[in-house]
Amino acid sequence: MRCGLQTKLCGIAIFWMAGGVPLVGQLSQVPANIVSRKLPVPAGSYDIGRMAFDWTDTARVDAESDDSQKYRELMVYIWYPARLLPGAVSGEYYPSAGEVEKNPAARQAARDEFGDAWPQIVGGAIRSHAAEGAPAVVGKRFPVILFSHGYSATTFSYTAQIEDFVSHGYVVVAIEHTGAAGLVRFADGRVRLFHNERIMPAPSADSLQSMIASAEQGTETGAEDDRFVLDWLHRGATPLSGVMDLAKVAAVGHSAGGTLSARACQIDPRLTACLSEEGEVNPVGAFFDYPDRATLRQPFLLMQLRQDPSDAELARMHEPRIQWDHFIEHEREQLGQCGRGSYFVLVSRPGMAHASFSDGPILNAHNSEQADAALANLRLMGEIELAFLDKYLKGTRARLLEDPRAVPSGMQIEAMFQ
Repeated sequence: MRCGLQTKLCGIAIFWMAGGVPLVGQLSQVPANIVSRKLPVPAGSYDIGRMAFDWTDTARVDAESDDSQKYRELMVYIWYPARLLPGAVSGEYYPSAGEVEKNPAARQAARDEFGDAWPQIVGGAIRSHAAEGAPAVVGKRFPVILFSHGYSATTFSYTAQIEDFVSHGYVVVAIEHTGAAGLVRFADGRVRLFHNERIMPAPSADSLQSMIASAEQGTETGAEDDRFVLDWLHRGATPLSGVMDLAKVAAVGHSAGGTLSARACQIDPRLTACLSEEGEVNPVGAFFDYPDRATLRQPFLLMQLRQDPSDAELARMHEPRIQWDHFIEHEREQLGQCGRGSYFVLVSRPGMAHASFSDGPILNAHNSEQADAALANLRLMGEIELAFLDKYLKGTRARLLEDPRAVPSGMQIEAMFQ
């Protein structure tokens, strides 16, 4: 997402600094009498299981914690292809939502995140298609996706996207990035809320650099979360080790999660591919340029909403045209240096917004037309992403990416080769 250089410092800098955009998408405009919504049925052939893990990285002190001696603790949820028995009951959309509802601070955080859909989540009207602890598919290993949520969001805001990946034969390892997540409920019932101690200063060159530096630090922390979780997976720390092909792992994320996924790929060669959903950083580029000058050697797909601002729009954002042009030029240079076979996807479709990668626009729609448009957009983006992941993790041909005649309406796909 691109915004003004001096007003909101768009992209990830603002998401790290100010909490970003509610994933339910303009909640203040959604009336309280929304219609009852359910998650779309996953399009693939596999049933879905889900397990939760509470892991602590004793090699890192948690910079997001008020306790300077506290180690970095993460909740990790793994969705996987499963064998559901007859009569199997699907899981809660948000695990232990009833307990969250009893905690006033956590309840408010959940309502901020899920909007008017939250009461339906607590009441069980909105449920996941995943069965908790279901037996995994036997005799087959599946590629793995490390998934990272957007800033101030939570893994469960992307349940529809995650479930669809799994139904098509992937194991999704979703990380709740403590402190950057809207709320995290640990295995013992403790709750950590979004840690937003950073105050956005008045626009200035100094504040701009300060905000970028803070965003870079947050991105680095998230990338190290990915590396820590990948280490644990390689150690066989879950009963699901037998269904994971850890030679084929992609880092995928939305917004700030997309930016940290790109950084994880820069610093960890065990990752096979990288996919960023609206994770570019204005005024920096497609991803941060760290002092180590590392770039992505893996194939990289950056998916962005198209935005061609007029001079008047740039003036309202206090962003000079020359600065905008420099940003676009540098973004293209970065993409051209990524692994061979990278792609840049620009999306311009009715109803598309930054939140469209999440469940929010579907669950908080107040009429069928809105819900249908949100679902169509989510599915279309999912088709493009699966084409990319299948190409590099399963070795299949990606016609949607390779044949201009197959490109869906409202999308522009550019192949970025070295």
